[in-house]
Amino acid sequence: MKYVYKKLTIDSYLASLYHDGFKHSSKHSEEELKNIILNIGIFKFKGYVKAFRTNVSSYSMDDILNVYYADREVALNMFRLSSQVEIKLKSILIEIAYSLTDNPFFYLIKENYNEIGFSIKGEAITDWEVKAPHPQQKTEIYQYYQDYYLGRYDFESNKEFYLKDKELLNFGNARTINYLPFHYFVENMTLDALISMISHLMIDGQSILKLIASKFNMYDSHVFLNYLLRLKELRNRCAHNGRIFNRNYRGVKAHGKHKEFRKIIYEHKLIDVYYAFCWLLNGKNKFETTEKLIEAFTDEIFKDCETNTKDLMVNIMRTR
Repeated sequence: MKYVYKKLTIDSYLASLYHDGFKHSSKHSEEELKNIILNIGIFKFKGYVKAFRTNVSSYSMDDILNVYYADREVALNMFRLSSQVEIKLKSILIEIAYSLTDNPFFYLIKENYNEIGFSIKGEAITDWEVKAPHPQQKTEIYQYYQDYYLGRYDFESNKEFYLKDKELLNFGNARTINYLPFHYFVENMTLDALISMISHLMIDGQSILKLIASKFNMYDSHVFLNYLLRLKELRNRCAHNGRIFNRNYRGVKAHGKHKEFRKIIYEHKLIDVYYAFCWLLNGKNKFETTEKLIEAFTDEIFKDCETNTKDLMVNIMRTR
C-alpha cells in the first residue's frame, strides 16, 4: 500500500483540534502553545491527543500537555527501573561465567557460541579501538581508557596466553582492538549487545541464557529471553524519548498469579511491563492482588504527577 503524505502545519493542526471541540489553553498564549508543540513535534503530540478522543469537548490543550509532561516523568521512572534490572543482569552474567571458566577472554572464542557466524555487536567494541592522539584530528580518546587499560596491558600478550590455538570470532574489521577481560567488557556493553551475547553464549557446553534464567527464578529460557527483549523495548523507548503512554508492548508468558492479573491488566500495557520488571528484580511475585500492583505502579512510576492526570493515564494503561 502506498503511503500518502499529507502536509500538516502546527497552525492547521491546532485549528483542527479546536474544530473537533478541544478548548484553548488557559495557561499559554497561542504563540506559546505553538512553540511547545514545535518542541514536542506534531507526530508525537498526536499520540497524546488520542487519549481524549472519546470526549473531546471536556478537555483543553492543557489536559493534553499535562499527559505529555506526566509521560516524561513515567519514562524517567521506568528507565530507572529498567537500569536496575540491567545492573542485576550483568552482575549475574559475570558471576556465572567465572564459575565455569578461568579464562577472562573466553567470550572471544568461536566455539563458545551456539550460532554459526555469531559476532559481537559493533558498538560494544568501538570504545576499545587503539587510537593515537593526532594534533590535527579531534577524535576523543577516553582518558580513563588511555591511562588505565592501554597503559597496563595489551591484547596481543593476553591473546598469546589465553587464546593460543583457539579459533576466534570474526569481527569483520581492520581495527586494532584492545579487547578487555570479560568483566570489564560486559560493564561497557549496551543492553542490545548484551542480550544478543547472552542468548548465544555457551561455556563448557552449558547455555548461559538458561543458567541466568534460573537465577531469576525462570526455568524456560525462551520465556526469559522474551522478558529481556521486552526490557530492551521499553528501555529503548525511554532512552530515545519515545511516547511511553497509551501504546502496546511486547507480550510475555504469564506465570503464577500473573495469569490471574491478566484478567484485569491487559498483557500489552505498561502496568504489565512494570509487573515483569518487578519480577526480574525480585524473582517472585510481590503483589497479592491487582489492586496492590496498580497501587505500587502508581506510587512508584507517577510520583510527582497531578492526580487527575495520573488517574486518567492509569485507567488507560490497565485496559485494552
